[in-house]
Amino acid sequence: MKRIIVVEYPKSGGSWLVSMIGHALSLPRRDIYVRNGFNLFDVSRHPWYESADSLELTDCCVIKSHELPGSPLHNFEGVFVHLIRDGRDVIVSKYFYEKEFCVMNGIYKSFDIPFDDFVRKTAAEWSHFVLSWLERPVISCFYEELLAEPHQTLSRLLCLMGEKVNDTVIASSIEAHTKEKMREALGKAFTHNTFVRKGIAGDWKHHLNRSHIEAVKQAAGKALIRTGYVPDDNW
Repeated sequence: MKRIIVVEYPKSGGSWLVSMIGHALSLPRRDIYVRNGFNLFDVSRHPWYESADSLELTDCCVIKSHELPGSPLHNFEGVFVHLIRDGRDVIVSKYFYEKEFCVMNGIYKSFDIPFDDFVRKTAAEWSHFVLSWLERPVISCFYEELLAEPHQTLSRLLCLMGEKVNDTVIASSIEAHTKEKMREALGKAFTHNTFVRKGIAGDWKHHLNRSHIEAVKQAAGKALIRTGYVPDDNW
């Protein structure tokens, strides 16, 4: 078995998917940015690393990554899974993650980007990331599919990876990583534990006004259409 790399634009559900795949295949779970010497937080209390002898990537593991295609951090063989989430929800989730979670846990010293600017910047980044990976022959999965039909979606992904896993194991993997259980597990590593905030689809409707929507259309309209989140620019 080779390494499995789940690539996502940040806040698209990568931690959830990596956790479930790792559980289903009994593989270590890793973050591409965490290596020996990592000190942004007490990673030894993180559920992926609490019993690990080393923070390095193992020969066989499931890895979360935010890297673009061709990144030198992916300079190894593996099965790539591109996890896609509605860019509008990503904008909102990432904003609160950086403004609250990262600051309150000391990962960022401060966060003072106005929301209007954040919307434009993040929409453009999300669009570039998603469109770049859509040009590659990798397995794709939508976050919203995982929310709506987790068992069917996880089963399909594992089959596409060439892994035969019985339904009982898949159900166990999903049950072990509900939002509530992931929030509880991450609470050991983070004092201000809002890493798992809402985890729903469509929350953007409560945060983006008409000017934000127009900015998203300009920066990411093509990507939203390409991924099927909207049929055209009339939304």
